[in-house]
Order: sequence, then structure tokens, then C-alpha cells
Amino acid sequence: QFKDVDPDQWYHEYIDYVVEKGLMQGVAADRFAPDVSTTRAMIVTILYRLEGSPAVSEESPFDDVAEGQWYTDAVIWANNNAIVLGYGNGKFGPTDNITREQMAAILYRYATYKGYDTSAGQDTNISSYDDATDVSDWAIEAMQWACGTELIKGRTASTIVPAGNATRAEVAAILMRFIENRK
Repeated sequence: QFKDVDPDQWYHEYIDYVVEKGLMQGVAADRFAPDVSTTRAMIVTILYRLEGSPAVSEESPFDDVAEGQWYTDAVIWANNNAIVLGYGNGKFGPTDNITREQMAAILYRYATYKGYDTSAGQDTNISSYDDATDVSDWAIEAMQWACGTELIKGRTASTIVPAGNATRAEVAAILMRFIENRK
């Protein structure tokens, strides 16, 4: 369906999965953009869809999440359920690219919200990655969990690139692993 999704690449089955589940869509009818960075609003919207897009009646607690945007209800829902906390000072950063450690933290909080066992992998020693010291303090527990449960794998054999942007292909892979590990 997508001209830019190579069927021989590592990400093909993951993209098929999230598209079939209605969690992600193409950026155009014939393009998925697997190497494009994913935004914070996109991640929250995907989780919101996974929950069946429940109704929200509250106003946005974030100054930079205006009413009526495609992601407004998703951000409100995620904040109401402690899945996203924002940056502080009333900011969420919906159009900011999501980093791999932010992705881990949001999924970790979502797993907690769902009542999933988040103890698995928490004692994972991520220090074997050359860039483990680059993981922000607030993300260490979530990254240990995400790496220990193999939701997030190293970008290379020796790096996890915690502050690197998560591509749409990586997000598709992480989501499929997350969902399939819960079955």
C-alpha cells in the first residue's frame, strides 16, 4: 500500500501491524514515511486510539494544546490518566519530536495505567550500552523496563540513543512488541 515501505526492510511487518490495527496511518495515501520522526501528539493519539478514543469533557491543562486539534482529546485523556505529564510550566510540546526515552516513559506510564506488570525488566542493566549515561534521570526506570522487556532495542549493538528521535518505523515496532507481549 505504501510506496516508501520496502517489503525487505526490518520494519515491514511492524508497519503492517499498526496500520491493520488502526493505530497508525500513512502520511499520505501511498506514503508511510518510516524514517520520519514521530511527534509527542502522535504517540498520545495512538495510545488514545488503542483505548477506543474515550470521551473527554475537560479542558486542556496545557497552554500549547489548543481546543479542536486532532490530538486535543488524546492529550487531555493521557494527562488525566497520568500517562503524560508535560514539560512543566503548562507545556506539553505536541509538535515536538518524541525521543526514545520519552517514548519509554509514556509507555511505562501507560502500562502502569493498564495495570500491567512493570516490574519485569526494571533491574535490567542498561549500562552495557555505551550511551547509557545519556539516559535522563527521570527516564532510567522506564528505559530499563523498555529494554528489559525488549520493547526498545539498541539502535546499534552498543547504543540505545535515548535522546534520539523515535522514527515512525521504530514506533511501529515498539507498539507491536508492546501489544503482542500483553497477549
